[in-house]
Amino acid sequence: MVRGSSRVTRPRARTRAAQLLQLSGAALLLLLWTGGQAWSVLPRSPAREVVTGEPAGAAAVAGRRATVGAGLLAILTPGDAARASGGATAGKYSTIPSAKRRFYGRVRQGIYQFLQMEEPIKNGDLENPLVRGFFAKNIIKEKGGEPIPVCMFADCVTKEKRTSRWNDFKVATDLLASAFRYDASDINDNLPQVRLIRAYAKKIEKLKTAILDGDVDKAKSLYKIAKLDLSRYTGMVELKPISSEDYTHEWDTRPQVYCQDNFCV
Repeated sequence: MVRGSSRVTRPRARTRAAQLLQLSGAALLLLLWTGGQAWSVLPRSPAREVVTGEPAGAAAVAGRRATVGAGLLAILTPGDAARASGGATAGKYSTIPSAKRRFYGRVRQGIYQFLQMEEPIKNGDLENPLVRGFFAKNIIKEKGGEPIPVCMFADCVTKEKRTSRWNDFKVATDLLASAFRYDASDINDNLPQVRLIRAYAKKIEKLKTAILDGDVDKAKSLYKIAKLDLSRYTGMVELKPISSEDYTHEWDTRPQVYCQDNFCV
């Protein structure tokens, strides 16, 4: 009876082992297939930035993807992600290159439009379109009335979202400054370039108020000292000085994307 029982048990064990092998093989094939699907899909190009009511002398800006709150995300290659996990060189070799690709266009465009305000403010022309246009919410981040796919709610269309060049510039300069750290232990709020650009932002907010109030003398004074802050900031984030020809023309504000085969960063 013992021998007969062992003969029955062995085929059952072999059957169970075969079933486990089949299940393992199926799971592996499914994993490989889904992985292939994930790598075969190219990322969409960032949406173009739409500028409405652009003043003369400041043509429509070539786009960028939706602003920020954006934006507190970073684009990293697999190698970048590994290096960014820690260590003294984490910022130098991952955060900084990624931030340059994402924010340089927006920061350069902001500097360009900031410098365009200089002559009108010096001349006391606070109603100039170049001045008002810097603060006006004339950039469409998201078009309204577009259908939302796979929507289960009653209102399945997008709502228009707008921002101003100043608001976009303020966010982009802060994010770029925060990326320039050379040690993983650095705290963003303590970085000199972050403190400087935030001080600049406070001056521009006061400048905006002075412009709305029609206070020419205060606007002139605030613009002058804010420009000094900005001239110091550019060197801290490896941008050319504000006297450079880099800021005599408009910039594409979309993040730069580099692709090799089906992989883009």
